[in-house]
Amino acid sequence: MHIAYPAPLPHGRIRQLLPDFFVVRGSARIAPGVVVNRNMGIVRSGDDLLLVNPVRLCPTTEERLRDLGRVRQVVRLGYYHGCDDLYYRDRFNAFFWRQALSDHYPLPPADQLLSDGGPSPIHGGRVFEFSNSQVPEAALLIPQAGGLLLTCDALQYWAGWIGCNWAGRWALRLSGVHQGMLVAPAWCRRATPQYENSRRWLAADFRRLLSLPFYHLLGAHGDFCADRAHELAERAIVSSFATLALRH
Repeated sequence: MHIAYPAPLPHGRIRQLLPDFFVVRGSARIAPGVVVNRNMGIVRSGDDLLLVNPVRLCPTTEERLRDLGRVRQVVRLGYYHGCDDLYYRDRFNAFFWRQALSDHYPLPPADQLLSDGGPSPIHGGRVFEFSNSQVPEAALLIPQAGGLLLTCDALQYWAGWIGCNWAGRWALRLSGVHQGMLVAPAWCRRATPQYENSRRWLAADFRRLLSLPFYHLLGAHGDFCADRAHELAERAIVSSFATLALRH
């Protein structure tokens, strides 16, 4: 049966950020004429590759991905992501991870569900769930380089607007996105029930997130934050939930 997988969208090259950790900056059309960036993290363990927040690549870049190793696993961390997951599952027969009910893109079915503190796709890793969110959202702690946190939409770091067109930049700014580390306002609105206060509703999840040991962060959108990610994340979270005094 022929499957019409989404075509590759414009993206950059594979870049190495840490030992055995790579990224591809892709793009996503979030509305007609509105383009923002979208990141795929690539974790290498020996000859095996784990793809986090997958982005389909053009044939030339896919060949370079094959040069890095064998695509063995694919992880979906956010509810509104996943348009390219089925392509990688079928193309590479990859083992697929996602949360229960993370079915905005219903295919492929999960081979293993992500659950807080449950089995991890990577040895020594840790799965974190935003348990209070109304939409499934997870993060993955990787032991590389002292601790690397891979997120989707909830926590992002922006150093600039590379990969976004003019309309995308304005859409992000209007939604509350700014440069630096931030708790994404648009995600908070989606994650919080109507008539609830997101500061109260989500505070405990972000308090738990700060208990994870990480120095670096890459979200599904934005840029890579090296070395100071935990410090900047704490500032952003305390600022977002200031009235609740998140500091221990």
